[in-house]
Parts: sequence; C-alpha cells; structure tokens
Amino acid sequence: ARGGSFAMSAFSASNAPCTTHSLHARVSPVSKARQGKTSLPSSRNVLLTFPRPGSNRASRFGAIVGHASGTETPSPVRKVLVPIADGTEEIEAVTVIDVLRRAGAEVTVMSVEDGRNEVVCSRGVRLVADANVKDVAGRGAPNDWDLIAVPGGMPGAEHIADHTKFHAVLEKHFRAGKLMAGICAAPAICFEPKGFLEGFAATAHPAFVDELGGSLMEKNDQAQCRVVVDKTMVTSRGPGTSLEWSLCLVEQLFGKDKAKEVAGPMVVQPANAKLLRNLEWRLDETPVAK
Repeated sequence: ARGGSFAMSAFSASNAPCTTHSLHARVSPVSKARQGKTSLPSSRNVLLTFPRPGSNRASRFGAIVGHASGTETPSPVRKVLVPIADGTEEIEAVTVIDVLRRAGAEVTVMSVEDGRNEVVCSRGVRLVADANVKDVAGRGAPNDWDLIAVPGGMPGAEHIADHTKFHAVLEKHFRAGKLMAGICAAPAICFEPKGFLEGFAATAHPAFVDELGGSLMEKNDQAQCRVVVDKTMVTSRGPGTSLEWSLCLVEQLFGKDKAKEVAGPMVVQPANAKLLRNLEWRLDETPVAK
C-alpha cells in the first residue's frame, strides 16, 4: 500500500476526507461494463477550438474567465497534457481544459487519432486539438508534463488506452511519480489494466467502478466519493463531477488559494450551500426508484 488516501469536493469549505485507511494492491479484473458503450452518435455541427491564454481571442474575455489584469496571483508555469479521441466525453474534456487554463496552466490538447486533430466526441461535439499524438510520443517528444489528465467517455477511453505510442507516454509519466488524473471510464479503462492504480484508492463512473481492483471494503469506501485524491492519483466519477475534479487539479498544481481564486468568478456552488430562497432550483439528490 502507498499510504492513506482521501476523497474531497474541490470547493468544499473544509475539504474533509471521505475516508482514510491503508490500501491493498489491486488486480485488474476482466472488463464487464464496456459492452454496449462503444457506439458514436451522428455528428452535430458544433466545433470547438481552444485559444490559449494570451491570444487575441482569449484576452478579449479576460475579465470573465479570471485573467483580468491586476487580479491574478503569479503562479509557476505548469504543463498539462489532455488526450482526446473519437468518443471522448466532451463535458469532461472541455471542463478540465478550460479550468486549468483559467488557473494559468499551459494545457496541450492532444488527439490520439492518427493523422488528424479533429475528433467527434461522445455526443457529437467536434473538438480540434492543439497537437497530434505523433507530436507528443516517440523520440524527442516533450516529457516534462506536470499532469496528464484523461477524460472519460466511450469509446474514447478505449481509444486512448489502446494507443501504443501514447501508452509509452503514460507509462513514463507514471513511473516518474508525476500527477495523473482520470474521470468517468478513464480510471477503469486507461489506468487499471495498466497497473497504474495498484495500491491507490480511486473511483470511477458507476458503470465502471466495479472494474477497479482492491478489497471490497476499499471499493465500498471510495465508490460514492465524487473526487478521490491519493498522493499523485486523482480520480472522479463523470460529467457532473468534472468541475470539482478540475478545481481539485488546480489545487494539486497551484494550491488551495489558486483553486478558490479560479472558482470565485465562476460562481461555483459550495459543497455545503443551502437554499437561499424558495424559488431557487437545486437538483433533487434523492435516489431514483428502480
């Protein structure tokens, strides 16, 4: 085991742990949840590109996204790699890219689709990456990433997991003990079979969490947590937790103050927020009857 772990909401007032305990080595089980999750919808006419902070397009919206002159706290440069593929979950991908760039991270969006940077996501949204896997993998490719954050979605997570050249990038990053993050299907599909979660606490989408190894007690403790942080591994559950996951990554890279600074202008709902007026809407969290 690699020591204690905790699960958190990235904008909780206390960041109190869900659980703290020793962990057991993990053995990857046979995939059970992949079947029936690999079809791509027909394409919609939505195309998103990612202007970098400092560009004309990005600077025009500086006051909105938290880059207003004179308001930001100087931070060290942090380099982040976000792989995307056909079938990637677009909410998770765009959220982590956007939030980390608001924090000042140098984010490179990379397509694992050989020969093209445009991908069609799980709901038909088209994303155009900054780079292709051929530019990021292989001899002479950059290897100074501070974080690799893998969005989920199917079959996007499988495409990312199965790419031989990108596997080498992930493997090298993991062996160096650097920060890694996965959400939704990614922890179970991209990390677990490669042994990256051995000895780490983790969570995943409800449809995939049973594919994570470890003791039954360990899985039960972590399965319901929205974001789980165990040393260099940060995992989360799905589109609805992607903002918390992203803010948590800001905290891991830049500290708590930067996470709060980024969350403030976004009007993020605190984890312990109460209804203020009788017309204010909140999602009913009562479990749906089956």
